Amino acid sequence: MTHSQVTRNPTMAQVTRALERCDAIREEVESYCTPERLTRYLRALADTPAPSGAAALMRAPVLRTLLEEDGALESDALRLNPDHERTGAVTLSCGGGAAAGLWYIAHLDSISYLIQPPEDGRYPLVPYCYHLTRDGERQAEVLRYDLEAGTFVTRAAGRLLSEGGDPFFLPDGALDLRPGDRVVPVTPFAAADDGLLTGHFDNAGGVAVMAVAAAVLARFGTSAFFAMPDEEEGPAAAGNQSISRGATRLMAAAPTPRLSVVIDMQQTAAEGNGGPDGAGVPGSGAVLSEFSSRARGAVTPPHLYAAVRAFTAGLEARGATVRETSNLYTSRSDDVAVMQRSPGIVILGFPGADRHFDRALPTAHLEDFVSLSRALVYMSLLYEELEGPAA
Repeated sequence: MTHSQVTRNPTMAQVTRALERCDAIREEVESYCTPERLTRYLRALADTPAPSGAAALMRAPVLRTLLEEDGALESDALRLNPDHERTGAVTLSCGGGAAAGLWYIAHLDSISYLIQPPEDGRYPLVPYCYHLTRDGERQAEVLRYDLEAGTFVTRAAGRLLSEGGDPFFLPDGALDLRPGDRVVPVTPFAAADDGLLTGHFDNAGGVAVMAVAAAVLARFGTSAFFAMPDEEEGPAAAGNQSISRGATRLMAAAPTPRLSVVIDMQQTAAEGNGGPDGAGVPGSGAVLSEFSSRARGAVTPPHLYAAVRAFTAGLEARGATVRETSNLYTSRSDDVAVMQRSPGIVILGFPGADRHFDRALPTAHLEDFVSLSRALVYMSLLYEELEGPAA
């Protein structure tokens, strides 16, 4: 049997072997992918704004500190690159890295707005994102790059006003903003006793779970590549070219992946992305989707999807709950760039409400992050089985 035939024809025997291998590593996975560790990563990343175009500059140092505190970068087993091949993407590699074929992708940037000249005491804004904020005000800050300090500084505090679908910035006091300044909505990380979290999790949540999983896979000696592209966020448009610009650059500068797991914040059941067994309800588990944006984004090939859905269904008994959504609507992410190079895409995420500060502050559930981080580790075993003999 040829290599291409193997990967095109997954079998239940391969899925079963992968699940059995999960049992062998479960204790170590659960001892590392803990609620406490995930909370620490989520807090640090969500509280660090990462406007598109500057995500690596803002969040790569935070990510490095988190990994160093855990001793994950002490050896060459896990390697951090703050600017992979000048694409603006932050990457982690273990083993053969990008050439190994197994990729995990979670965009690093968060929504932001460009400044236009003031009118009547407020600044009209150009969304560098899908502007989903309903009418009303949200807390916001203006970031400016300070050449003397060599870093971004908070230039002003104020409010992001959405009025008739148009965004404006209202500064707290007199202020002279200029081109190059960037408005970002903000809210401090907060954790409730029931596990519900508040914070800017799109896509700090995806980066957090992926980084924790990467450290575990490095311990196991797995070969994998963990990409955190910039500029996934982009202006609203009918086509895919306005978003996922950073991942498009990365795809042009790296070997073609064999299997890519794309991780992002997804709509909740209340927002139309529910499914059986509580899928999409925060606290009910991570979410698996067959396709994004009503097939305008990636569509997982049916044979691969059959293997993944059978595999993830078996993970709940292994401490990693993943629910299959009915896919009434799952947003596009960096899958739109990956699909131009490889069809082997799996769309995994965590359900979260108001990801772009739609009606209220963004929320998600800690247990879903824990399940997702563990599921990402286990996905490596499915990949290895699918790349091997079918029998």
